[in-house]
Amino acid sequence: MLKFKDSSAILMDEFEAMRTAYYADDVGYEDEPYNFYGLEFVPYIYKQLDDGNTSELKKIFKFVEKLFKEGDKELAGLARVSIVDDLYDDDEYSKHKDKILSLCGSLTLKSLEESAEEMS
Repeated sequence: MLKFKDSSAILMDEFEAMRTAYYADDVGYEDEPYNFYGLEFVPYIYKQLDDGNTSELKKIFKFVEKLFKEGDKELAGLARVSIVDDLYDDDEYSKHKDKILSLCGSLTLKSLEESAEEMS
């Protein structure tokens, strides 16, 4: 099972760009995984969408689904709040909605639908 306490390391192990971002910023994400995912990973996702990087997008959404499937309750909560909610709440969401929906696994899609319902 993936643990919330390892959430930043899990993201950095999967995506080298996130390791670079983690250590490049003077923000200090050590105790702030919600901020790390929301302020670094979500913009990274949108950059991949803008660039049309399908292979990286498939990897990203497979990773997000894994957080829901294999993560403890706190890690799944982080995925919901700092990835799914932030994706949905971004101004760019409508532009990329169809692509995002086509990439979501079942648990990610369910979470996205819940976000849409709650934020409407």
